[in-house]
Amino acid sequence: MRVSNRTRHYYLACLAARTLAFGFLTVYAIWFPARFDADLAAGPLCLTPLTVVWLALMLSMLFRLFPSRVESLGCQKEFAGRFRPTGREPSPEEVRQADRGALWVLLSWVGLNALFFLAYRWGWINQRFLVCLAGFYGVCDIVCILFFCPFQSWMMRNRCCTTCRIYNWDYLMLCTPLLGVRGLFSLSACLLALGILVRWEWTYHRRRERFFVSSNDALRCDQCQEHLCRYKRALFAQRLQRRREKQLP
Repeated sequence: MRVSNRTRHYYLACLAARTLAFGFLTVYAIWFPARFDADLAAGPLCLTPLTVVWLALMLSMLFRLFPSRVESLGCQKEFAGRFRPTGREPSPEEVRQADRGALWVLLSWVGLNALFFLAYRWGWINQRFLVCLAGFYGVCDIVCILFFCPFQSWMMRNRCCTTCRIYNWDYLMLCTPLLGVRGLFSLSACLLALGILVRWEWTYHRRRERFFVSSNDALRCDQCQEHLCRYKRALFAQRLQRRREKQLP
């Protein structure tokens, strides 16, 4: 139970911190646009409010590079220490389904963000908006883990975050809007996020058995010590109950 509470409290704290960061970026961009632009151009070598947000992001990404008992097994299953072999290999159909879902996520994410980049190119939005959008994505990332994930429900159809094929895509997805922002803030963040994704994909293709329930006993429901899905299950039960109530005469 301690592991369950610790991991859940960690992600709730992440949600609070990212919501605070997003709120700060939005207020800073709206109320002090000139100073925001100056801080963005100055980069991380100058101590500014943006430097604090950047440093928090970089530290959280560096934390992801190492084994941790606090973070979810969903992102930690790439490490050998979290692997409990069943003696079987994942079936080709399991692999195809996971890869197909990941491809749909990739296409939808590229399509969505292409709209923002076109808007930026046409001058409808600016770099401040892109930075704030990255902050919003950071909040959405934790919401997907705890409450509702459209990628899980509509595209990948995986059981939960523990079995998620694309868990460690999260930081590069968060940093996607920063690809349109010039400067060391965006360059350093995007490169580190890319490194996390490349290592994840490299491990997936070299040690695929760590990523599937059929080959990794640690991913089974009866072995779960996190129970991060409790909020999703509760919300799903509420939606199902309301749907049933509407159907009653």
